[in-house]
Amino acid sequence: MYRSSYGPTIDGLQKPEVIAPGIWVAAPILPQTPTAEEAELYSELHALPDDELRAAIAAHAGIDKDLDEAANLRIPLLRQLITIKLREGNVINQDYKYVDGTSFAAPIVSSIVACMLEANPRLTPQQTKRILIETAERVHDIEVESTGVGRRQRETGC
Repeated sequence: MYRSSYGPTIDGLQKPEVIAPGIWVAAPILPQTPTAEEAELYSELHALPDDELRAAIAAHAGIDKDLDEAANLRIPLLRQLITIKLREGNVINQDYKYVDGTSFAAPIVSSIVACMLEANPRLTPQQTKRILIETAERVHDIEVESTGVGRRQRETGC
């Protein structure tokens, strides 16, 4: 993640040691939240035929102020606004959106560690870390200060 810390630590260790996806990660949207309502509306509007757009916006009044105010625009402009809303909200569909951050990369690494421990419950934390580092592959054309030893080449299921 471009906002993450990297480089040598005060005690001389290189961070990060390994990397995992942290940008444009598909994640579920928490149901019954304003984000879920918006994603559902944008997805529904995107799939509707032109002649049903205005009625659908009216039926969902209050979910998105911009759409409420734009309901009388010409259909091409309305379609453009819906596309912008999908992109700005990083909406994939009514249930998923793209998210960024180390809080999304950490569970990916944790799930790999869980698979490793399921395969060999006797692994120590130090052995687990060593295996992660030794099996990572460098990301070509990116400085080591940003990527550590690299990333996992391919994921395998537990």
